Parts: sequence; structure tokens; C-alpha cells
Amino acid sequence: MSADVRAEGEILIVDDTPANLDLLSRMLKDRFRVRAATSGRRALATARTYAIDLVLLDVDMPEMNGFEVCRELKAHPATRELPVIFVSALDAAIDKVAAFEAGGADYITKPFQVEEVMARIEYQLRLARLTRDLARKNDELGRAYEDVRRIAGELEDTNRQLAIANVRLRTLSYLDGLTGVANRRRFDEALEEACDAANELDAPLSLVLLDLDHFKKLNDSQGHQDGDEALRAVAALLAEQTESRGGLAARFGGEEFAWLLPGLTLDAAHAEAEALRAKVRDARIRHDGADSGIVTASLGVTSAVGSSTLTPAAILAAADAALYRAKSGGRDRVESVPLA
Repeated sequence: MSADVRAEGEILIVDDTPANLDLLSRMLKDRFRVRAATSGRRALATARTYAIDLVLLDVDMPEMNGFEVCRELKAHPATRELPVIFVSALDAAIDKVAAFEAGGADYITKPFQVEEVMARIEYQLRLARLTRDLARKNDELGRAYEDVRRIAGELEDTNRQLAIANVRLRTLSYLDGLTGVANRRRFDEALEEACDAANELDAPLSLVLLDLDHFKKLNDSQGHQDGDEALRAVAALLAEQTESRGGLAARFGGEEFAWLLPGLTLDAAHAEAEALRAKVRDARIRHDGADSGIVTASLGVTSAVGSSTLTPAAILAAADAALYRAKSGGRDRVESVPLA
């Protein structure tokens, strides 16, 4: 037998007849490490103590026969995977069936041929090694699978956190940093969406523009910090009104705010704008540069029923014209201009 296919391992021979032990030991010692036991009890102790790779087991032994020894081996965690080859003079089919039922891997009848014994031993050792290798690879695959699952779970958590972070970033990118209401970018997107929806549904769409009166004088007389506080206070009033009535509140630019009101007619939007104007005045926000001594607001309102011609530019122009009318008409007032 060539060295690259030579079977290696430690064989436990179990036979109560010394001559049989001697014969088998001489047959195997040149190719395998050999241990011997003359009883079933000694065989079990040896198998559990040493790193045995295969057991050659006689069937007919006193006190404890080979079938009982095999069942004990298969019942113990340390020896249950050991291949057991029965070696017996018993050649009846019932004995062979009993051997396999007890957990035997093979059965050799006496008298035996050396080549047959060697071939069966080497086959069982190779099979045992392949089984161990397969179990090891399965364990490695199992661990790798668990690693993949863990990594996938971590990636899923990371992606979820990134998604949440992206939503937060997107939300922040749509907010005005000073006042907390929507910024101009968000307003422009919402206005375009609202115009498209109004055109498709033939629904009304209103827009309110609000401008703080004499705001430059506030900054000049009290400083920009008070100006910022005034902007935040008015934005809070607008956000409060929006929460109860709906729509989108946004800082349009500088001291100017926009309130988009889908579904509202001109009269309803005018009434909402008048309520907001009164809230701003009633808040009595300090304004040393104004004759009244408080912050007031001018508001322009426009509205249109959607059609194929309703555009963001058109509704913005109409609302701006209404705001200009409110400011030129004395400020602290609401003016409406319907969109033609």
C-alpha cells in the first residue's frame, strides 16, 4: 500500500481469547497503533480513556457479549461515533442483524482473510474521517452562517439608522434654522405640488404672504438679536395657526412668511389671514422703531381654482400684489387679490 493512501489510526481489539488477540495484533501493528482488551468492561474503559479510532469487537464473550459492549459504546457521548467492526465465528443472519442493530458498522466472520480485514478497517477509518471532516465543515459553515446573519443584522440596523438619519437630515434640510418653520426650498416644492394637485382636481388653492412692518427699524433700534426673537415669535404664531387650520407655514425670506392653504377659497383664506394679523398684534412684541411700539404685520392673500394654467409663478405674483397693496394702504392690514 502506498504511503499517500495508507490508513492510520488507533485500533482497539476486544477478544477474550489471547490467541485471537495476538493474531489480530500482529496483523495490524505494522499499519496501526494497537490496543487490546480481554473483556467488555475493560474495552469500555479503554475506549473512554484513549483516543481510539476503531474497535474490532468479538461477539461471543463471557459476562458482557459484543452486542452489549457496542450498545454501551454507542450510548456514551465520548464513544458513540466510534466505528465498530464485529469479528465473530457466528455466521447466522440473525447474528449479523443483531450486530447492526446494536450499532455495528461492519461484520467479519472467522476465519478471516488478512486483506479483507485490512480493507474493511481502512474503509471504516476513511469513512469516519470523512464524517468528522464533514461535521467540522458543517460546524464551520454553521458558524459562518451565523456570522453572516449577525453581519446582515448589523447591516440592517445600520441601514435602519442611516435611513432614520437621512429622514432627519431631509427634515432638517426643509426647516428654517432660525424660526423652525419650513424653509423656502420646502415651500417652493410644496407650492409646485399644490398647483399640480389643484389643476388635476379643479380644487381651490390659496396663498398668504406675511411681512413684518418696519422690520429694518426694529433691527436698527433694538439690534438683530431682538429682530431674530421677533421673527421666531411670529413664526410660532403662524405655526400655531397652521396646526389648527392646516396647510404649510414657511419662512419666505428675510422678515417675510408664506402660508400655503390647499382647498381654501379666497374668503376663507382672507379670514384666516385676518385672524393671524390680530394674533401678531395681540402678542405685543416690542418694536421701538414703530409708532405703535409693537410688531405688526401686513398680509396679502390670493386664491384660484385649479386649471391647466395655474402655476407657482402666477399665484406668487398675485399674493405679492396683494401684500404690496396691504403695505401701501397703511400696513397692519390684510388685502386680497383673486388670481385671474
